[in-house]
Amino acid sequence: MMVVDAIAQRFNVPWSEKSSWKAEVATAHTSITTRHRVAPPPSTSGAKKSMRPTTADTISDTATGGGGGGGMVEAPTSTLTQTPTTTTAPVVKKKESWVTSTLELTITLLKPLQLMNVSGTSVSKAAKDLGVSTSDILVIHDDMERDIGKLSFKSEGSANGHNGIKSCVKALGTAHFRRLRIGIGRPPVSDRSPKVVAGYVLGRFKPLEVEKLEELVYYKAGDEIIRVSTTEEKTKTKKA
Repeated sequence: MMVVDAIAQRFNVPWSEKSSWKAEVATAHTSITTRHRVAPPPSTSGAKKSMRPTTADTISDTATGGGGGGGMVEAPTSTLTQTPTTTTAPVVKKKESWVTSTLELTITLLKPLQLMNVSGTSVSKAAKDLGVSTSDILVIHDDMERDIGKLSFKSEGSANGHNGIKSCVKALGTAHFRRLRIGIGRPPVSDRSPKVVAGYVLGRFKPLEVEKLEELVYYKAGDEIIRVSTTEEKTKTKKA
C-alpha cells in the first residue's frame, strides 16, 4: 500500500472510497511528451556521373520526281554523335530531425480494502465498471523472490504462489494482466512455513528498509507505470 500511496502523492491526486468496489480510488490525468529521432533520407553522393554517347536515328525521305516519271530519291544519311560529358552531382547534407508526440493518459489507482486473498473481486468489479480490458490492468504486489527494492515487470503468467495474484486470476477469469513486482526480501530464517511467511509479509518494515524503499521504489514505480502505459498506447496507435 505504501507504494501506491507514494504514486498517488506523486500525481497529486486524493483517495476516495468506492463502496461498491470495496476499495479506495484515485484517478490521475497526465500528459506524456516523448521525442524520437528520425533519420534523414539518403543524400545524393558526390560521385561523378557519365552520360552515354547518343547516336541520332538514320533519316530517310521519299520524294516524287517530276516529268511524269516516278522515282525514289534516298536522302543522304547523317550520323550525329554527342561527346561524352561528365557531371558531378551536388552533395546535399541533411540533418536528422526530431518528432515530438503527446499522449494523454488516465490512470486509475485502486487500493482494495479487502484481505489480500480476496482482493481480486475489487479489481474485477472496478475493471468491469470502468470498461477496462484485462490487458490494461497493472497489479502491483510484493515479491519475496527478489531483494528489497528490486523492481520486476511481468506481462502475464502464473501467480507464482502469490495469493493476491491468485485471487485476481480467479476473479478476472484470466492470467493475462500485467504485474509490477516489488522485492521485499526473504525471512531471515530458513523456515518457509505458511505461518512464518505470513508473519514476514504482514510485518512492518524496519526503518532502514523503509529508507531503501523510498530511495529505490517509490519514484521508480511511478516511472514504470508511465513507461508501461506509454508503450501500450504506442502499440495501439501503430495497430490502428
